[in-house]
Amino acid sequence: MHKDESEELVVKDEVIEIAKEDPESPTGMIYEPLEVEEVKVEEEKDKRDLTDEELVERIADVIVKREDFNALLKKKADLDDEINKLLDRVKNKLVPRDEALPRIQKLKEEVEEVDKKEKDFEDFSAILPIEEIIEDRNNERKKLKKLSGLKGDKAVSKATLEEMETKYKKNIENLTIKLNVELAKMRKTFDALERKMKSLQRELEVLYVNSQTGEISERKYKDHKQEKSIEIEKMKKVSKTVANILAEAR
Repeated sequence: MHKDESEELVVKDEVIEIAKEDPESPTGMIYEPLEVEEVKVEEEKDKRDLTDEELVERIADVIVKREDFNALLKKKADLDDEINKLLDRVKNKLVPRDEALPRIQKLKEEVEEVDKKEKDFEDFSAILPIEEIIEDRNNERKKLKKLSGLKGDKAVSKATLEEMETKYKKNIENLTIKLNVELAKMRKTFDALERKMKSLQRELEVLYVNSQTGEISERKYKDHKQEKSIEIEKMKKVSKTVANILAEAR
């Protein structure tokens, strides 16, 4: 009087299920407890918090470098595309080989120059810490949504579904805690940006007045005006990025 060995009682969080072997099932209907790897909130010790102004400069540095890096990638892609088009035209005898080769060689040299410049970005992180947290949380939310679509699937036990659901929800909770800490810093940064923008605008106005009263020369005014204008444009980009992050984090 022995039961078939293919049947097994599964007890998990007071949920009892019978797991049976089923060759038609993707999982074979064998339920085993899964290790739950949760995202933990790690506290950083002995690390000085950046001031609002320092955080503004840090974000500005990332944004400017990100633009430069993306411009390099685009230039390289455009050069590769032009090289491939020329090679294709030579192959199809639309352009004489002798005529195309010097141009192709020049393009390849330009690609090498771009590759050299890319090395300056080897240790550059193109994503801000808060953007990384948002991305991780979005990924966990997607997993949770996909998991809900598996409810009722006979290939997965109720216990496994509940365990995975707990895992993803806990990950989302921990990431939200980390995100809220970064958001508090980001809101302060946004306020600091507004103050810096007003300060730069006022400096421009003072420069204009000084030039009109003869305190500084017209040439000096134009030089300083260009410097301040570049800084203002940079701060506008930072402000836009911060605003987008705050909106995305909702």
